[in-house]
Amino acid sequence: MGSSSIFSYLNTTSGASTVAIVFIIALALLVTSKMAGIKVYGVVQAILQGFLKGFGKLVHRSERKYHRDYEIGRINEKTRKVKIYRFLNELTIDLDLKRMGATPYQFLFVVLLGSFLLTVVICRALFGGLLLVPVMFPIVFAGVMSVLYTRANIAHDGRIEDVIEAENIICNNIKDGVVVAVRNSVDMMPISVRGYFKDFLDNIEHKNYHIKAALLDLNNNLGSISDDFIKKCIIFETEEEHGIVGMFNDVVEINNIKMEERTDMKRRFEEVVTEFVLGATMIFVFLVGVMVVYENVAHFYLRNPIGQIILALDILLLISEFVFITYLRAKEI
Repeated sequence: MGSSSIFSYLNTTSGASTVAIVFIIALALLVTSKMAGIKVYGVVQAILQGFLKGFGKLVHRSERKYHRDYEIGRINEKTRKVKIYRFLNELTIDLDLKRMGATPYQFLFVVLLGSFLLTVVICRALFGGLLLVPVMFPIVFAGVMSVLYTRANIAHDGRIEDVIEAENIICNNIKDGVVVAVRNSVDMMPISVRGYFKDFLDNIEHKNYHIKAALLDLNNNLGSISDDFIKKCIIFETEEEHGIVGMFNDVVEINNIKMEERTDMKRRFEEVVTEFVLGATMIFVFLVGVMVVYENVAHFYLRNPIGQIILALDILLLISEFVFITYLRAKEI
């Protein structure tokens, strides 16, 4: 809604009434707060803090419930809840939020809240109202997630390669145990994952973690790319069958194959992404050009509810295609 539309609305009876009501309410709150000796900013701040605190408790409760259900076997790797949680966990790792203490559910809450606020702004600016907020919110949320996902994938490829390199280093020194192998080779590991292995050693040597708990925590920090390797480490340590060192040779061979396949896959998907970006840009330029030249087309898409829904669905389709391409691009082999 432009400034001229705002002034036109204020000149109407409805607009003047709305402004008057807002002004009276604000004045009444101000007078009441002055008489009671309450600072308005303090009240707003207290309400906001209470709101965030309440949702914070809900998020932490959800985190605890997830881990409890996973530990007792109520949910497993095939459960949709676990798959979503692991996907969010991968994002927090790739966006370097895990080092800041962010959990998957905290990340999801912040993205949902930010997407909702962005949806309100877009609907007011583009469509002049909030009628399409329910329709636009999932589209904006998908758009925000695709941007974050694309940003995360820049680090994702590097993290996968660094984890594979660290696994190979450990596998080549595994004969005396996982802890000894990590301790002797931690300084040779890639910098991006070195800190997680140092945390693993700290959990074992200073916090008295059981080896399985420490390995599972390491798995959570490294991401799903290390699932198979960590499972073998747990079997190797807990079953005390050090004669099965040979299985780590298989890990190294499989990792080498993965690296070769990923190199070929990245080249192919870079071509696909380039073609998609060019196609989407041409469609966007054509649509904007048509709306600039033909006012009735612009009115249909920006002011007519049917046109707004069609435009929203077109945006959702483009975003969905881009998200799918990005997902395939970053999928672990």
